[in-house]
Amino acid sequence: MSRIFTLGLVTLVAPAAAEEVPKEARDRGMAATVRIESAADGTGGSGVMFAQSRGLDYVLTAAHVAPKGDRVEVRFAGSKAVKAEVIARSADKDLAVLRFAPPTSPTPTAPAPLAATGTAPDRVASVGWEEGVTPTARAEKLKGAVRLRRAASPGTVLSWEVAEPPAGGRSGGPLIDQAGRVVGLASGHDGTTGYYVHIDEIHMFLRVNALGWLIEDER
Repeated sequence: MSRIFTLGLVTLVAPAAAEEVPKEARDRGMAATVRIESAADGTGGSGVMFAQSRGLDYVLTAAHVAPKGDRVEVRFAGSKAVKAEVIARSADKDLAVLRFAPPTSPTPTAPAPLAATGTAPDRVASVGWEEGVTPTARAEKLKGAVRLRRAASPGTVLSWEVAEPPAGGRSGGPLIDQAGRVVGLASGHDGTTGYYVHIDEIHMFLRVNALGWLIEDER
């Protein structure tokens, strides 16, 4: 994962407690996390299946994981790769949604509701693919919410800041809370800390792209 941010930080919340996300929540997050590969430019990373509808799975990932073309390959642990269509993307927010018809799939890991002002999850863990045949979960120390400015973007992105940068291959993977819900998406680092697109940005992105109906029960 590259250093993709020029930082202008404004801390919005106090740090969360450094406690472990329950094993059941971590297991659900790992089951719903996919490996993504883009043949168009050889990029790859992670994503999380967050909704299902009419036999199709919907995956959230980072836009820089699938930056070119309309299709990528995705696979769950223990399954073969299948083709997925990129149906929404925002380079400014570093968010994308993929859609595909899997032979089988686990239960979705749904996004959490919009965050209440000034609050943060008590416990968080990141999930993603590095080396190997399955994704892994890692407890994270949440430092707070910040606003980041990309070098080529006029706007800012609300993001969670964690104490450790994500490892290679984990871009686009979810940050989950103690209930196993998606609260962020791995987007980048500054060499010492990691940044995850905030759940509020995810909700806004889905609404703008007419995909809010996929998580209407979570709003």
